[in-house]
Amino acid sequence: MLSFQERVKNKENKLTELEEDLVDYILKNKEAVSQTKIVILSQKFYTVPNTITRFCKKLGYENFSEFKMKLKQELATPVSMNSHKHILLKNFELIDKEREMKVVQLMQRAKSVNFYALDQTGLLTKMYVKSLFALDDKFQFFEYQQEMKKKILNSSHEVFFFVSLSGETPSVLELAELAKSRNHKLISLTNLTENSLVQMVDIPLYCLTQKEEVNGYDTTDKTPLLLVLQSLYYSYRGILHI
Repeated sequence: MLSFQERVKNKENKLTELEEDLVDYILKNKEAVSQTKIVILSQKFYTVPNTITRFCKKLGYENFSEFKMKLKQELATPVSMNSHKHILLKNFELIDKEREMKVVQLMQRAKSVNFYALDQTGLLTKMYVKSLFALDDKFQFFEYQQEMKKKILNSSHEVFFFVSLSGETPSVLELAELAKSRNHKLISLTNLTENSLVQMVDIPLYCLTQKEEVNGYDTTDKTPLLLVLQSLYYSYRGILHI
């Protein structure tokens, strides 16, 4: 299951100022909050229980009771519980259908959707874009920075989709900044971390994986990235009724 902090990161663009204050308080007082009543918590923030309930639902909990139960489980579970299967299952929880539909609708309206990614991430993204191209020839993949730069400069009001697990790849950031300055729509797919790329884009998507290296080679599992992209593919296919 996603931790409280991971749920917050996934929904941070939807949180109100009051909800951000709630997050700060909960992170500092997890044990106490897991034992408190909804009325007591709402009084601390001069609000009503319904506000707390809406906050819990926004983060993907059924209600305040489930939120407290999950928080207790989180406190009782060792931080080291990061098995491969456990991480993969978290990625299914990360997929936000409302946000995914916004991406799909944006892609449907666009005259062109342009993807950019590098190295191993680029190979996987290129394979994914081929599947999208089978549905609609507006989808393109760019592997060279200069080609992508030319596309950005010579087009208007298109969609640019940047895939970078770190969200800090220099060429990705440079191109995203250029696309933003030209008033294109930007989408990103990154690991669930604070990173520079998500600060630039219109809609951020997330996957969750752990960086790994063996003998100096990047062996980070890219399966989570494909899970998110494939879910997006089926949503786009669904909107086309194919």
